[in-house]
Amino acid sequence: MSPAMTTTEVTYEKLTNIADNGDLQHVPSSTINYKLRATANWVKKPFKQRSFWERLATLDLASDKCYVVQPQNPNPPPNLNVWRERLWLVITIAPALLIQALWYYIIPETSYFHTWHPIFAFVFYHLAFVAFTIRLIKHLTYYMDVYGTFDEHNRPRDYVPDKYVPRLIISVLIYTLARTGGGLILGGYNRHAPPSLGHTISWLFPVKIGLWLISLDFFFYSYHRAVHTFPFLWKYHSKHHSTKHPTPLQSILADDIQEIIEIFLIPLLASLAMPLSAHEFWIAQCILMYIEGMGHSGVRAFWTHPLIGEVLRPFGMDLTIEDHDLHHRYGKSGQNYGKQTRIFDRIFNTISERVEGMEK
Repeated sequence: MSPAMTTTEVTYEKLTNIADNGDLQHVPSSTINYKLRATANWVKKPFKQRSFWERLATLDLASDKCYVVQPQNPNPPPNLNVWRERLWLVITIAPALLIQALWYYIIPETSYFHTWHPIFAFVFYHLAFVAFTIRLIKHLTYYMDVYGTFDEHNRPRDYVPDKYVPRLIISVLIYTLARTGGGLILGGYNRHAPPSLGHTISWLFPVKIGLWLISLDFFFYSYHRAVHTFPFLWKYHSKHHSTKHPTPLQSILADDIQEIIEIFLIPLLASLAMPLSAHEFWIAQCILMYIEGMGHSGVRAFWTHPLIGEVLRPFGMDLTIEDHDLHHRYGKSGQNYGKQTRIFDRIFNTISERVEGMEK
């Protein structure tokens, strides 16, 4: 396993490049001091000696090189093929919907087992969501290994601290259970209506889901900026910022209050603004998980939102991996509060200009 973690302090110097470009209005006035890295002795144990929680957290580990400082890469980050990512999402999201549709097609309508009871649908889609999450983590850590990560010449990715490992896994379970159940409830799951285009899934579902994600981003931006602005609220968000260089699963690491707001309240408000069917919600929550993991992976590539990135790019409102990666480096000082788009960061002048992640 990787060597023990460094205990030296590192200062983030790349902000001088922004100063050379004369654009300091969106950047904190001081450099970023990296504090001592949290203890993560669990990664040094052989797999068989790890606890149940630690074995599950092992899924989030990339290769060893992602956890040690690397030589500075002089080349610009490559453009990730967005169509290849869209194909990956289709291949990974569609099977659950196809299985239910085929079940309804194959099992006779006269059979008691023809329709899926809401409880059965909940169990099935929850397991499918967990499977999607595992595949997503492997997908992201693969790219971390291939392309490296942002700011890796200053400081590598952070391990999950020992004290947060059980909490992280429990948070993942709460997230997947709540989002699956919430999607069925908010989407008005109808056991007699299997997934089908033009029926339970609109032909315009990419537009509907895109609008839902923008609505969600508005409510998230409002809450997120508030917890960074007001000291009495920061305590509810500070656990999520225990890392300046997170990994995919650490996107879910949060305080109890933050979990309630992000897992329950914000999706509820977004669904009131832009209603989705139960099967559309399944697609939306998978894309949402994809963006959450992507934004916390730090993959050194120009990797934008697969659904709405190209639409927002001409307006400078598209989101890429480095945007949220910089947000974590800034810590409480904030910037880049949006997590699906930069629409509201652009409107309210809270954008931090990119350092490495410029489009080629």
